[in-house]
Amino acid sequence: MSSKQSFVYSRVNRGVLLALATSAAVAFMPASAQETSAAAPDAAIAEQVERISVSGRLLSSAAATAEERRQQPYVAELLGIEQISRAGDSNAAAALRRVTGLTLVKDKFIYVRGLGERYSSTLLNGAQVPSPDPTRNVVPLDMFPAGIIESMVVQKAFSPELPAAFGGGNVNIRTVSIPREEIFNFSVGVGYNSLSSDDGLDYRGGGDDWRGKDDGTRGLSTGIQDALNKYGSLDVVKIAQGLGGITPANLVAAEKINRNLGLELNRDLDINNKSIGPEYDTSLSYGNRFDIGSTVFGVMAGVSYDKSSENFKEQERYYSISSGTELTPLNRYDDIRGTEHQVKMSGMLNFGLEFDSNHRIETSSIYLSDTKDEIKIKIGDSIETINEALRENEDYSILYEERSMLTNQIRGRHTLDFLNDLALDWQYTDAKAERNAPSEVEYRYVRQLAEDGSLLNRTMRRSDNAAIYQFGQLEDNTENVSWNAKYPMTIGSTEYAFSTGYAYFERQRNAGTNRFKLDTRGFSNEELSQSFSNIFSDANISNPAKRFLLSDVTAQADDYVAAQQVDAAYVGVEATYDMTWRVNAGLRYEDFRQISVPLNPATGEIQGNVADFPRQEDDLYPALAVTWMQSEETQYRFGFSETVVRPDLREVTPVLFIDPITDFKVIGFSDLKSTSISAYDLRWEQYLDSGSNYSLGLFYKDLTNPIEAVELKGSDGNLLMSFRNAIGGEVYGVEAEALQKLDMFEGDFGQMLDNFFVVSNFTYSESEIEIESLGETNLTNLVRPLTGHSKYVVNFQLGFDSDNEDHTATLTYNVFGKRIAFAGIDGKDDAYEQPFNSLDFVYSYNVFTDGSLKFSAKNILNRDIEILQQGEILQMREQGVSVGLSFSQKF
Repeated sequence: MSSKQSFVYSRVNRGVLLALATSAAVAFMPASAQETSAAAPDAAIAEQVERISVSGRLLSSAAATAEERRQQPYVAELLGIEQISRAGDSNAAAALRRVTGLTLVKDKFIYVRGLGERYSSTLLNGAQVPSPDPTRNVVPLDMFPAGIIESMVVQKAFSPELPAAFGGGNVNIRTVSIPREEIFNFSVGVGYNSLSSDDGLDYRGGGDDWRGKDDGTRGLSTGIQDALNKYGSLDVVKIAQGLGGITPANLVAAEKINRNLGLELNRDLDINNKSIGPEYDTSLSYGNRFDIGSTVFGVMAGVSYDKSSENFKEQERYYSISSGTELTPLNRYDDIRGTEHQVKMSGMLNFGLEFDSNHRIETSSIYLSDTKDEIKIKIGDSIETINEALRENEDYSILYEERSMLTNQIRGRHTLDFLNDLALDWQYTDAKAERNAPSEVEYRYVRQLAEDGSLLNRTMRRSDNAAIYQFGQLEDNTENVSWNAKYPMTIGSTEYAFSTGYAYFERQRNAGTNRFKLDTRGFSNEELSQSFSNIFSDANISNPAKRFLLSDVTAQADDYVAAQQVDAAYVGVEATYDMTWRVNAGLRYEDFRQISVPLNPATGEIQGNVADFPRQEDDLYPALAVTWMQSEETQYRFGFSETVVRPDLREVTPVLFIDPITDFKVIGFSDLKSTSISAYDLRWEQYLDSGSNYSLGLFYKDLTNPIEAVELKGSDGNLLMSFRNAIGGEVYGVEAEALQKLDMFEGDFGQMLDNFFVVSNFTYSESEIEIESLGETNLTNLVRPLTGHSKYVVNFQLGFDSDNEDHTATLTYNVFGKRIAFAGIDGKDDAYEQPFNSLDFVYSYNVFTDGSLKFSAKNILNRDIEILQQGEILQMREQGVSVGLSFSQKF
């Protein structure tokens, strides 16, 4: 981003926030929106959990989280650290796919009850956090390593202390807190994927790649940055104008400047084969608490490092309808191989003060870093070569992307004895997420084949855009303040708890992209048959006899600034009659303001009609939950709520941009409406003293104006996507869950099974949306299921705990039903991602006291990810079988 753009960005951003700001008073110390309803249980509940008597570490942990779920007034699911560790899941996204009704998409995003990622929201210790994704508000959950997680709460029914942007559910990630005693833990691990038996792909990177940071090798040079600041573009004519006018002398000077700028690009990008070593990870944590008179001071710190390289194989096709329903391929790449190098780092530092049992203050600082370096080679046909039998493409791409998040939080919880045990909690969170993509490079060679299919020659494509360089940056800053208060009261046989709270959320986002192309039309076939670095050598670029041109092709709206502000307040009451009936009712008010402003990358000027950009809405959102506690073991729940799902920042800006996740061209739509959701839940739950528990639930959601991604006309395999509101939609289904210890059998067989238990859940649901026939798109099916919705989700877990707890083993199985990946157009049927049967195994052995050795195997069935359209492969990716071995020691 140029200094001129930075100035414009900051100026626009301040203006945006001033335009959005209101004079609502903000308390300095906020409340954690989740601490009240989905945080650690209070003392009475904790005592109940401690009294549960079951054998086996995981069964005890599962029973404890089940007991906390039992106490929740609204329908929720919980995952504890023991359960996450037991299944061998490395991050929050991987763990959450085992929760009832949840599926994982692109290894990052969670679909709750078949509703896409836009319908789920994420909190960190009760606070909203920023996203490093430039096109989405939602946080990729693979950012959160398992090592920092104490537990996760998935609340499926809305409660008024949560943000009203609530669709399928809300995920609250609760991080490790202050320990009860001094602890010191470390772990090391290695892993290997079956696809890594082949050589991987690599290129010359930077000296700091081992720590997931580019050392400047890939990034935009100072010279190019200065030229953009001075001339606004690298175009020769623009440079000449900046030199004083378009004269022959200035054009010659401008061409020389352009060549010199080309020399400043990183052109050492030859892709080579390299053997792939095992992946490895390590972590270290320390915690302690100190008594200082009546005050307790605690500290918890931890760091982790994970480095991996994995190969992958893919297929990729796109089709048109030639006649009837027959598909004709426009693109066909059946030979795609690549390597993904990844470095993940995390750090955590928490402090806590307990003045007495009634007052507790904690701070939490968390840093997460996730760097991906993906190299890919595709051999096949595009629309230009699909009909030429002896000609095909060889496409190369490099994507280097750094994602990071830094969160600082202070929160407190207080019980005021002198006010009849009034409970007060608050939190303030300041967070920043960044995405730095200093090098995205694509280039193509054309292969000529002999009649027998052997390679005759390959030359780089002669074109004005033979190679594309892209540099992207995003910074997303959020501030979050809130407080909650709860006042208990008893009248006769009824216990009341009156609650209220306030929350303020603010987001500021800056995003910028620079995109350039290299011209090879001045090179001979002999020169173009060389490697990338030789074609664009210093000698060739500097030679005035050869035509060379570096051009700026940044789209008019690749740069943008955006801001959000939300003021919210709620009131609620909980009434418990005779420990038999519990009624929770509440009402939330939100005032939502948003603006997303596209900027001209050369001048920083606002693009489009400013009147289209601001968005403001406010409304009331009710919630009701009724629980009938029929007995100590059995209870029934009913819930109703009304919520909203708003468009993401870029979806309402009517300008063209490129989605970095899908690589599709996307154009926003300013008339996009928010989705209103009415939700109903009915659930039966049973909790036994043995720790076994069962549940069966029904749910129904009615959606008004659901937002759907649609393909526009004329994209011809180069997909152009946009967003439109459907008329309406609905999703409904049934969920079942069971945790059962296998101790019901007698004899030797029964004695053997005493150490086993099963955890299983099943979801079956239906969905439907109705969308109007749009003039700019030819949707094949105007009535169809929701994009991303699976009719069924199955999770099964068989666990073993030895009597002495030295041996534990877990076999886990997960499968989801097929789901729409892309809606079909022009007579093509919808494209469906096929069911993925995942079978994993984890075994742990306590070698020493508090020292365990763990073996894991993932995707044992060696299944692949497939997207089919009318029975033909649209996309396919081989996953391979992964195995790992780790050792951890606690002191």
